[in-house]
Amino acid sequence: MTNNELMEKAKVSKSTFYKMKNGQNVTTDVLLRICNASDYDMDEIVEINDIKEEK
Repeated sequence: MTNNELMEKAKVSKSTFYKMKNGQNVTTDVLLRICNASDYDMDEIVEINDIKEEK
């Protein structure tokens, strides 16, 4: 499936899709729509980074 096909099937805007591709934050709703539109599970498309506060 191409990126354009995935965006259309998941009903995700181009700007939101490219935010995700570039490692920026997106909502869990967007991630769930992508998972439902594809054969991927959430753990295959999500990377969790620790955010540590500076003191």
